[in-house]
Amino acid sequence: MSGTSTGWKFGHGYWTVFASATVSSLGDGIRLVAMPLLAFSITGSAVDISLIMVIAALPGLLFGSVIGVLVDRFDRRWILTAANALRTVLVLAFALLVLSGSVSLWHIYAVTAALSIAELFAESTTFAMIATPVPPELLEKANSRFFAARLLSQQVLGSPIAGVLFGIAVSAPFFAEGGLFLAAAVISLMIPVLKSPPGREPSVAPSPSTMLRELHEGLCAIRDIPLLRALALSDAALNYLMLTGTALLVVFAKRDLGLTDAQYALLFTAAALGSLLGGLLVPALVRRAGVPWTLALTLLVTGLSRLGLGLASGPWLAIATFFTCGGAIFMWEIALGSYQQRVTPNHLLGRVHATTYALGYGAAVVAALTGGLLAELVGVRPVIVVGAVATLALSCYWIRLAVLRPPPAPTAESLPTSAAG
Repeated sequence: MSGTSTGWKFGHGYWTVFASATVSSLGDGIRLVAMPLLAFSITGSAVDISLIMVIAALPGLLFGSVIGVLVDRFDRRWILTAANALRTVLVLAFALLVLSGSVSLWHIYAVTAALSIAELFAESTTFAMIATPVPPELLEKANSRFFAARLLSQQVLGSPIAGVLFGIAVSAPFFAEGGLFLAAAVISLMIPVLKSPPGREPSVAPSPSTMLRELHEGLCAIRDIPLLRALALSDAALNYLMLTGTALLVVFAKRDLGLTDAQYALLFTAAALGSLLGGLLVPALVRRAGVPWTLALTLLVTGLSRLGLGLASGPWLAIATFFTCGGAIFMWEIALGSYQQRVTPNHLLGRVHATTYALGYGAAVVAALTGGLLAELVGVRPVIVVGAVATLALSCYWIRLAVLRPPPAPTAESLPTSAAG
């Protein structure tokens, strides 16, 4: 365990990054509820509303890797501050537009796209910075606390706050969100220079490079680590399988399961509670079983949970499956992120994270475009069941990887180097 000037085991600066990200996550959580409500008040078209998801995902797909290069090239503290400041300006300007009564669907689309780009800058910098001061053996524990705080901010606190504020005034959630982004920007300015524990920095100093070369180096970092490559592709596949069913979840819950509004809300409460439990369990599971087995088990539980949801006929089995699936997905995310942070040299973390996200965003776009069509052709229940079976097949692939014990990741010296901020 590394010593720090603060004496905190996760390293000097961890909690400042933690605080900035948690505050901005509360703003994100408010918008995730308020924006669809605003869109629904303007148009009742499911297609128009579903386009918000497509537009939110497209910037990550198109620009994710380039953003990763910029995150690795420049000072990450200033990138995070600038991203939060930009989000403050965008959201407050949008709130004023909503207050004036002049907002249209195209304004929602434009703000969603701009915020998605700023959010990817913030996410990529935070992912790299939160891991920088943490000793490798504590990454799962540090990430479980970080992701749990974000979950509480977005789902447990953000959703009900958005609902209350939207009932008071349609513009109120957006003014609150802008204020939270401003607070996050101020906290970002307080982040100290982050120093990695011994053994976390590459031994070869990065040299100046071109944008294309740095893009290539980020892709090579994923390509040259077998488990990292499998993780990136599997995460994209899992995103697609989950989102095709989730996109029309409200239709399934109301029409097929007959859930009341309160029971429908309980699904997400159960998922949040399961996620918190998963966050507590994943550090010990990774320590005892290893990363491949942890990932295989989380996929197995996710597949079985989604199969149970697809076969459910009432509220209680559905709520139980959301609890177990929420915990399993949360454990997958923590194990995946921690492994990326552990094996990737710090100067490549932005590119590796952004490239993985770009694949996930691509899957989200495809899911948004095909989920509704598949549901119209065969119904929502078959889509969920087929997705569950495919997830179980993916878990079998990871069980095979775990049994074969993939070779250890290459050392930092064997990976490409480039300029880092």
